[in-house]
Amino acid sequence: MLYLSFSGAHTIGTAHCNSFRDRFQEDSTGKLRLVDKTLDSNYANMLIGQCPAGVQPSIKVNNDPETSLIFDNMYYQNLLHHKGLFQSDSVLINNDSTRILVEDFANDQELFFEKWGPSFLKLTSVGVKSGDMGEIRISCASTNS
Repeated sequence: MLYLSFSGAHTIGTAHCNSFRDRFQEDSTGKLRLVDKTLDSNYANMLIGQCPAGVQPSIKVNNDPETSLIFDNMYYQNLLHHKGLFQSDSVLINNDSTRILVEDFANDQELFFEKWGPSFLKLTSVGVKSGDMGEIRISCASTNS
C-alpha cells in the first residue's frame, strides 16, 4: 500500500514529454500515434497535441489532466478512466489487489489522505543513497554516466 498511496503524489506537478513518450510511436510521416491501447484515446490525443514529435525537451504537461494544482484523489479517478500519464501508474488497475485500492482511494478522498501521510513519512526516512549504495541522478530517466 505504501507505493500505491505515495503514487498519489502524481495528482500534482508536471512531467516532461519524454517521460511518457514510450506510450507513443512516430509513424512514417513523423507524427505520433498511440501504441499503448490502455490509454484513453481522447486523453492520448490531448497529450499528442501538447507533446508532438520533435517537441523541445523542456516542454511539460500536467500529471493530472483534471485538477493539476489541487492535492486530491482525482489521480485515482483518472486511473480508472485510463488517464494515467505514466505507464507505471496505469498498470495499478491491472492487478486485482492494487485495483481495489485504486478504487477505494478514488471513491474516498479522506481514506487517501489518511494513508498518504504515513506513506510520505516512511519515504522520507529512507535516506539518500550515495557512493557505492546508489546515486543522485541528474535526470530521473537515466543513470548518470
